[in-house]
Amino acid sequence: MESSKVTYTNHEVDFSSLVPLKPCGNRNPLFILHGANHDVLSFKNLADELHSEQPVYALQAKGLKGDSKPHDTVEDMAAYFITIIKTINKEGPYILSGFSFGGIIAFEMAKQLKAQGERVKMLLLFDSYVYPSYYYSDPLKKKVTSKLYTVGQLGFMGLNMFSSVSNFKRRVKLLKIKFSGLFLKLKHGSEQQYQLQFNRSSKIDKMHGLAYARYHIIPQDIEVDLFRSTKKLYFAHDYNYLGWKRIALDGVHKHILPGNHSEMFFSPVVEKFGEKLQNLLDDGV
Repeated sequence: MESSKVTYTNHEVDFSSLVPLKPCGNRNPLFILHGANHDVLSFKNLADELHSEQPVYALQAKGLKGDSKPHDTVEDMAAYFITIIKTINKEGPYILSGFSFGGIIAFEMAKQLKAQGERVKMLLLFDSYVYPSYYYSDPLKKKVTSKLYTVGQLGFMGLNMFSSVSNFKRRVKLLKIKFSGLFLKLKHGSEQQYQLQFNRSSKIDKMHGLAYARYHIIPQDIEVDLFRSTKKLYFAHDYNYLGWKRIALDGVHKHILPGNHSEMFFSPVVEKFGEKLQNLLDDGV
């Protein structure tokens, strides 16, 4: 989709952030928020599993290519994406979803829409995890909690690496990518290394890192549907609800999927994912 910019309410909208995966259909559109790796094209696999009349749009981060300034707070990300979805669905109700970190942005969007008197019909979280540091507003508590989580994650990664042949191969592959990145960084500098390895600007990860560190998630009277993968790739303080139980006060409905976090949008998992999601969307019609 060609990039174009317009001013809508108080925000400048870059329409390269809106990716129409399946724009046609007479049902309420489903919006899917990008994860921390910024990939949205894999969401097309899920869109193809849904009803022919179900429109699906992906939302990708502002400043992905380095041509505009990325957001450095989750609140600004949410407000920006609300502006975008209202160009498609002006009056709601809204069906919001997010993969991984995108679930955090989607929750913040639901909070802001609720404050505006708008109706969020569904909030769908795709293997989205509430990091413990998000629970706190105090910078010191956030920092200490984040450090403790990092220790837990390092221990988990060490044990997980040797738990199976597939996990060992996966960790080795990730280490190769990391060392390759260090070589490219020394040779070309960090910006070109990012472009070569990840096809995006390094600035966006720096700005989003600030957003993660600053964000304080505030519990809301909101009901969520959590699609959770079975296999564990990352350390979590709460594997059962991925931290959402104390945040979504109107309840968390779990939907368990086979495979791991990285496999959700690919066969053979995506077929089961699409079936479960379609049943949920049908019940909400």
